[in-house]
Amino acid sequence: MSKKIWICLWALVLFVSMPTLARVYKLDGYVGDKYPVIIELDEHDDGYISGRYAYKSTLQKNGDVECSWLSINPNYNNPETQWTIRDCKPDVVEEWFNVNFNDRKHLTARMKNTKGKTYDVVANVVSLGNNENLTAYYKQHIGEMLCNFDMFNDLQVKSRLVNLMGETSYSFLKKIYQTQGDIEYIKGMYCGSGFMAHQCCDPATVWAYDTDNNSFYVWIRKDDKDYWWSETGNIPIKFREIVSERF
Repeated sequence: MSKKIWICLWALVLFVSMPTLARVYKLDGYVGDKYPVIIELDEHDDGYISGRYAYKSTLQKNGDVECSWLSINPNYNNPETQWTIRDCKPDVVEEWFNVNFNDRKHLTARMKNTKGKTYDVVANVVSLGNNENLTAYYKQHIGEMLCNFDMFNDLQVKSRLVNLMGETSYSFLKKIYQTQGDIEYIKGMYCGSGFMAHQCCDPATVWAYDTDNNSFYVWIRKDDKDYWWSETGNIPIKFREIVSERF
């Protein structure tokens, strides 16, 4: 069997046997403390990690094409702490040892390339994607106030709301949320509302997580003007009704 056919069969087996995707992490970091890299990691339902990474200089030089990226796969001998890195051919070009991504916020590893040179890899998560279903998360907190479980600093929630609203509007949302009510479940949505202390009710805000379509909606009133955000691109009537009932 030729090398090319074997590689294709290996890739097919890997694809078929790979567990379903759970979360997608994007990281910024450095190799050797001086080469900036972008890393994208997929966490699967068995806890194993796969993904890809690219040097920022390569992306700038060659563009965002397939061969600008190196693929990341768990090493079968020690999948939790050792990763095999392949180029687009796909030949093994690096091995990462002592991989630590246990907190799902910070990545550290020791990299060895085909020339025998070793470098430290250090990176931090800058966003979390895949729009993970949050029904179970909110169900366990129903009847609580946000200050009881610090929703705004939860990585899953924060990354989605920042992507939806932008960092400035998200920071303003947190600033508004001083006088607050409990988390409620209404019209198929977990929702909450708040306003700035001693300034009822401008500025004020209402947010909702829709269990029907795994989407967030946010409303903010500022200086007597209404601002709306939706992960679906549309503001459903049921969310407008909740806003009008509260403010």
